[in-house]
Amino acid sequence: MNESELARTVKRALDTGLGLSPETVARLKVARERALERHRVPVGEAVLAGAGRGGAAIGSPRYFLTRILLPAAFLVAAAIGLQQWQEAQRAANQLAQRIAEIEEVDSGLLTGDLPIKAYLDEDFQAWLKRTSE
Repeated sequence: MNESELARTVKRALDTGLGLSPETVARLKVARERALERHRVPVGEAVLAGAGRGGAAIGSPRYFLTRILLPAAFLVAAAIGLQQWQEAQRAANQLAQRIAEIEEVDSGLLTGDLPIKAYLDEDFQAWLKRTSE
């Protein structure tokens, strides 16, 4: 039996009635009203739903903590994390640029017209010192 068949069966049984006496029906009605009266929540203060056991009343310390302070703290932490990440990306880009410059100089020296022995020559080293000063 699926849900729709069960619902039809229950509806038919409720429509036909249970054959109770009027006194029993009256007592059941009074008991139902009493139960509903006990179950009703007084409407006196504004309550917001929250995680945990219940909502936090507006103006309570718990409301201030869960609705204002924690989201603000998460926002600040996210902003700091984003700034740190951007700074790390900037440093990585600068390092990559330096490496590219060094590679360019090295490849220029290695593919230049001078043989490697010229760089090992002491006279050449002296000439380099004089020209750099």
